[in-house]
Amino acid sequence: MNLLKSSLLLFISCGSAHSFSTSSSSLACTSRKSKKTVDLARPTAATTTTTTTTAKTSSTSLAVGPIEVVEPSYNLALGSLALGAAFGVPGSPLKSKLSAFLGAIPLTLFGLFLAFQTTTLRFTLDDTNFSLVKSNMESTGENVVVGGENVWAFNSFVNYDVFPSRNFPILIYFKETQTPEEFWNVGPGEQANSEEALAKGAVRGQVHFFPAIGNTEQLIGGFEKHGCAKLDL
Repeated sequence: MNLLKSSLLLFISCGSAHSFSTSSSSLACTSRKSKKTVDLARPTAATTTTTTTTAKTSSTSLAVGPIEVVEPSYNLALGSLALGAAFGVPGSPLKSKLSAFLGAIPLTLFGLFLAFQTTTLRFTLDDTNFSLVKSNMESTGENVVVGGENVWAFNSFVNYDVFPSRNFPILIYFKETQTPEEFWNVGPGEQANSEEALAKGAVRGQVHFFPAIGNTEQLIGGFEKHGCAKLDL
């Protein structure tokens, strides 16, 4: 039941954040407006990798230095496929014509989509930035929501978290001020930057949600290592 509730949380949150477009460049719910060209060398290892990067920048500089590639995690995809099977496999106590239509088919398709995204996308960390790139280390292109590369400076973070918990990661959340302020209220940003949220201690910024398709401990450890701001709300 907890797994089912968590899957519903993932569907609802990602839908409200305009994520999960069929294009890999739109996996990020939002991105900063300013564009930059990033030239990342292909890594020589399958997991955590050290290489070098050079970049031409507009408002944020990418430091030349080692790049850490976050290991992919198929846990979320496998969980969705397992739930789809539970609703659709003959003999399952959850199986019925209604559950097969409302549960099994959507969850199975969603699980396959997450498996595809896990295979084709990677989170990376360098000396100054967190990025979403293709598995071959090429740029994911311009984000379809607000434009710009999926690259964010660590010093622009005002908060980050994992939902529903770090021990059971489904969504990775962070909020930054690098994106032009005119876009901060796009999607879930309207609620995240509301007077009610600010009164509870929130800080204004651009909200991002990603499915946990990478090793969450490695990613959060990278945020902590690079001093990303985190609120204790």
